[in-house]
Amino acid sequence: MPTYSLEVLLSWRGSTAYDRAGEKLGKIGALYLDGETDVPAYAGVRTGLLGRHESIVPLAGAEERDGDVHLQYDAELVRGAPSLDPDAALDPEEEHALEAHYGRQADRIHGTESPDTMLRSEEEPRAVPGEMRPAERVRLRKVLVTEQVETTVPRQREVIQLETEPPPAGTIESEEDLGDARR
Repeated sequence: MPTYSLEVLLSWRGSTAYDRAGEKLGKIGALYLDGETDVPAYAGVRTGLLGRHESIVPLAGAEERDGDVHLQYDAELVRGAPSLDPDAALDPEEEHALEAHYGRQADRIHGTESPDTMLRSEEEPRAVPGEMRPAERVRLRKVLVTEQVETTVPRQREVIQLETEPPPAGTIESEEDLGDARR
């Protein structure tokens, strides 16, 4: 599997997912991190009627082609994945359940399946200089928040003001009633 950056993996959300035979599975939703490496290892794929069911699929072997994501698992296997809460982080038991569910086909894909197969996994610890701090699991989720705010906005309006002036000095020579003529 090519190594994809976090930005590329996040851009997959909303993309159409296909199984290994090219059958459409659904849209990719949430991404799930591996509990040990904190690297996206699983994706939620909205399957079923109107995309109401979310199946969690390993990203191992996934490839991006023409804006779509092609997974290395059969559609039946994806739809039959263990039912997990898509709004919660995967705990170790759920990860083991997913590994057990997808494990046989993963062995077939990578050519490691046999009765005597033993898997060996090694990790190299990396020492990073600086202060040690506890690590935490983080899930990035985009939500729409509506909040009421009060903001001062400049407002213009026309106002009629009455200005009075004293009458001009002198005597009045004539007086006329304008009445309806002015209107």
